[in-house]
Amino acid sequence: MPVSGLVVTFQTPVDQYRETIELLRAVPEIETGEFKNGKLAIVVDSETRHRDQEIWDSVRQMPGVIDLAVAFVGFDDDQNHTRDE
Repeated sequence: MPVSGLVVTFQTPVDQYRETIELLRAVPEIETGEFKNGKLAIVVDSETRHRDQEIWDSVRQMPGVIDLAVAFVGFDDDQNHTRDE
C-alpha cells in the first residue's frame, strides 16, 4: 500500500482554487493538509501502486495545478520480514 506525501503547486494563491481543493478532498485516498503561498500539502494512501499513479496523474490535470512534487513515498508490502541480527 503506497503512501505518498506530495506538494501541489498552483499557478496563483491556492485560495483561488477552492473548487480544485474540493475535487482533491472528494478523492477517498487523499487527505489535504496545510496550504500556503500557492502550495498545498496532500497525502495519498492508496491500495495499489497503479491506483497511486492514477491519482497522481489526475491531480496533475486539475485546474490551476502547475506542479506536483514528491516529499515522501513509502511502500508497505504487507509481508512480515525478519532480520537475523
